Amino acid sequence: MKRFLKLTLPVVMLAMILGMGLDAQAKGKKTTRTVYYIVCGSYSSLDQAIKFCEEMSEVVFYEVFEAKANGKTVYRTCCACYYNIADAKKDLNGIYSSFGNGDWWIWPSKGLAKCVYRPYSPADGETRIPVLKPSTRAFTE
Repeated sequence: MKRFLKLTLPVVMLAMILGMGLDAQAKGKKTTRTVYYIVCGSYSSLDQAIKFCEEMSEVVFYEVFEAKANGKTVYRTCCACYYNIADAKKDLNGIYSSFGNGDWWIWPSKGLAKCVYRPYSPADGETRIPVLKPSTRAFTE
């Protein structure tokens, strides 16, 4: 019996330790949330996207995010983002009612997209506006 315990106890202990390690990894594993961006334009060059943002900065402040479309890098000008597609759709409908049915759409991104341009803040003209953070609710009622 002692011999059986000497041989099996280390194996059982090792299995338990490995099992705990796998469980800890599974619990610590992060899942990427989809972020829904409201996009008002997509450009093949960063310069084109920045030019659009600067022309519109008197009215609305757009940020530029890098994305891949059909294997190419594109630059999308966005004004808001959400964790919930229903909220994004609700605010997109609000934009349509205010600005008309322009070239606006919702872009589902796997996680937060890379922001590559932020316009200057109107408060002081020297600091950049903060990067968009996903909203937890629609602004349109």
